[in-house]
Amino acid sequence: MRPQPEEYGAFYEGYIEEVGSGDIIDILKDQMHETYTLINSLTAKQSRYRYAEGKWTVKEVIGHLIDSERIFAYRGLCFARNETESQPGYDQDAYVEEGYFKERSLQSLGDEYFSLRNATIILFNSFTEEVLLRKGTANDNTFSVRALAYIIAGHERHHLKVLEDKYHIST
Repeated sequence: MRPQPEEYGAFYEGYIEEVGSGDIIDILKDQMHETYTLINSLTAKQSRYRYAEGKWTVKEVIGHLIDSERIFAYRGLCFARNETESQPGYDQDAYVEEGYFKERSLQSLGDEYFSLRNATIILFNSFTEEVLLRKGTANDNTFSVRALAYIIAGHERHHLKVLEDKYHIST
């Protein structure tokens, strides 16, 4: 079942809307194969491309997807375990800058992405229906565990569309 608006902050609605219908675990699995295939199809030249000055390279977009998924999954774990402390936000640009993704190989980024997504799937698949409805606070927003799984998928879908529209790289 899709998360309801009270399960996530208004900013994240666009990501939730990016996710099609169906079981979220199946969606995450399908997306994993699609994105991993895309990463492995990139040339070195494509991976260094940025569509405008100050925009991320393709490798940096991939690194951002990895960092964001790791953060959203961690938040899901915290809330699943009834963590009462609010989780902090993060500065995505600072994370990309400190990630040194431009210096990494596509192979290492692809391997990290695939391993992380497998771990994310296993984590969210381990939660009961009751646990998926648990809520917590991160970045001054309330989230359910379930909403975070959808945000992971929707955030990735959003960036894959950006890669297609702005970088002319399609899945």
